[in-house]
Amino acid sequence: MNQPINKPLRVTTLGMDNQTRKILEMVFNGPGRGDYLLVERTDEAETTIFDLDGLDAMKLWAGYRASYSQLPTVVLSLNQKDIAGTFFVKKPIEIEKLLKALSKAKQLHQEQKLKTVEALAPVQAQGEQLTQSTRQSKLNTELNLEAEEEVLHQFCGYMADINPKNPAEVEKVYYEPEKYLQGFFEKAFSVAQQLQTGGVSIEGLYTPMILYPEKNQLLCGCDATENQLRTMTLLPLASNSHLRLITLSHSEVQQRQVAGKLTMQPLDNFLWKVALWTARGKIPKGTDLTKDVVLIHWPNFTHLIVTPHALEISALWIAHPHSLLDTAKVLEIPQRYVFSFFSAACAIKLAFIDRRLEKRARQALNPNGSDKNKRGLFQRILARLRGQE
Repeated sequence: MNQPINKPLRVTTLGMDNQTRKILEMVFNGPGRGDYLLVERTDEAETTIFDLDGLDAMKLWAGYRASYSQLPTVVLSLNQKDIAGTFFVKKPIEIEKLLKALSKAKQLHQEQKLKTVEALAPVQAQGEQLTQSTRQSKLNTELNLEAEEEVLHQFCGYMADINPKNPAEVEKVYYEPEKYLQGFFEKAFSVAQQLQTGGVSIEGLYTPMILYPEKNQLLCGCDATENQLRTMTLLPLASNSHLRLITLSHSEVQQRQVAGKLTMQPLDNFLWKVALWTARGKIPKGTDLTKDVVLIHWPNFTHLIVTPHALEISALWIAHPHSLLDTAKVLEIPQRYVFSFFSAACAIKLAFIDRRLEKRARQALNPNGSDKNKRGLFQRILARLRGQE
């Protein structure tokens, strides 16, 4: 896997009211996080989002096109706009359509960069010219690399290594899974694991979903798409969320599967993927960066998403547990790859921070404490039983 070669696309806005700007900020901090970055000045931007419904919009547009005719532009409007060299998004804004338009703008920007590089390349002594097929081949290679890196960033983010002695930097590596759909899925997974048989249905989603640990299956509706799910995992849960869990027997699971024509996929792969999407190179809040990580067993990489250096990390933790920071240092890899792998492994209960030494230390300081607690509990139970006689 190649190291990231591109940074977030710098995007500016023009003709936009505060409400629309706030929607963009939400998108860029949610599903577009790490892929796009809002900037104030047009001369710093690589793409513009232009609202054509604003006051004096057409006058502003004329000045903009005169100065930045080649800048990739996403146009927003309540009415269809067919303007050459632009990508139209109808209002009210749908997040997926906006991200799709931005992706096209990013591709156009990449093509322009490639043409600029070619134009500035020194002419060879023989006067050899690049043929159209050669240029297209280089462009395809560049875009393939870009697509690969975009997928990588979806799972591992862009975050640079932190200085563990800087509290402000350390704080940036944490996120709270319980504030996202990931936390709800993990809760459902824990409940389902405690069942002798059957599964757990998550009610209130856009599509039926049933967690079925007995068979390591997730059952979901055919209308569930990757883009929809990824968007939902990146947005914080609303305080008035109507999500709830319903336990189902084995027969009820089978009935719902047939009635809803639910498709199956490996449950651990689903939870792993959701954690990667949500974490994007971060770790659950409260995780100790300096304590060793225990990997319970080798991950089933035949169907899990293999993030960069996942095999090396697994081999290291199986052979000898290391802390998250030490793992990155020993393997000489970016911290975000270690953090992403750990967050995904935690989500499926495959990895945990080793606190056994702390427990043994507490027991050494108070060797009889555990026995006293047990004896106290036993005495209370005995007293209650005697009272019933």
